[in-house]
Amino acid sequence: MTTPRFEQGPIRPPSEARSLLVRVIRNCTWNRCTFCPVYKGSKASQRQLEEILADVDAMAVAAERLGGRGAANERMLAALHGGDVPPEAVQVALFLRDGARHAFLQDADPCAVTPEKLAAVLERLRSLFPSVERVTTYGRASTLARRGEEELGRLAAAGLTRVHLGLESGSDVVLKEVCKGVTQAELVTAGRNVLAVGLELCFYVMPGLGGVEASAEHVRGTVEVLRAVASAAPPGHPLVVRLRTTAVAPGTPLAERAAAGRFTLPDDVQVADELRKLLTDLGDARLELRSDHSLNLLPELEGYLPEDSARLLGLLDEFLGLSAEERAWFALGARMGVFRRLADRHDPQRRAVLRAQVPWVKDADERDVLNAAVRIRSHFI
Repeated sequence: MTTPRFEQGPIRPPSEARSLLVRVIRNCTWNRCTFCPVYKGSKASQRQLEEILADVDAMAVAAERLGGRGAANERMLAALHGGDVPPEAVQVALFLRDGARHAFLQDADPCAVTPEKLAAVLERLRSLFPSVERVTTYGRASTLARRGEEELGRLAAAGLTRVHLGLESGSDVVLKEVCKGVTQAELVTAGRNVLAVGLELCFYVMPGLGGVEASAEHVRGTVEVLRAVASAAPPGHPLVVRLRTTAVAPGTPLAERAAAGRFTLPDDVQVADELRKLLTDLGDARLELRSDHSLNLLPELEGYLPEDSARLLGLLDEFLGLSAEERAWFALGARMGVFRRLADRHDPQRRAVLRAQVPWVKDADERDVLNAAVRIRSHFI
């Protein structure tokens, strides 16, 4: 007989790929951001506390049936394929294989539920999975800006360790254009509120979100927010900034704006130039930069600021200093998965693979190649 079923939300950060996923709230309570396709057509709802706790209980039963932490792959596969656990228990198996160390609360804004309710979920999770070292969640800035130190401190005390927050842009102009539903001031307040109670904070920044038209404003406002929040982070836990290069997903309001000529998505060269301005203007701001998503052209653009600023700027300068043809060639190769690092462009085997996959490139100019790379980018959302 299979163990009880439980719900799983549609997404989680790449860093939570092997986390236990606990669905606290369904979908997105805002769901108006023009660039996001994830929750369009869905309705948000809060789950009853009893439902959520029952899911955590079901995951614990599934974990036991799978053999627990350290179980052999053969036992887990036998349980999964033999119907001992429901299909969604694949995520529990990944969690166990990774040492049962991390958990993530879904969907878009679990912090929107009352602190008492969320604390009860955290306490049950910590009780049934004592090996968990990190519990993280998504949070909307508008919600977190309203949460006081007592409320957020209650969550930290119950076992929450990190909040993932979609900054996207720090510019009020861009935030309004993409219908983000928050202001620059709320972003700063939300970030500082999270850090004030000892929680770790991860901001997501979307290079290119201002389009070609508002690129400078996008950089300026984003730098202002990052500097204001980074200064509040304790020495041992700097603000983490994850890059998510903007893409235009079909069926979104942003796609409609682009089709109407009211938004021009920057190509990879323009995005690299924007990132260079961002890093330069951040100056001595202390933060950790990560590029852990397939939307990004340069996964190696990672490090700690300001210590690694010169290296990161050098990487961008290396790409921007290539010939127009070579920049376009690398961008297309990166988008097709042939190149992973900038140095890969020197590999004759990789270049041969790219030529074989896109034979038309030899007759195309660099603008056509860059545009092709931009179109491919939308498939990585």
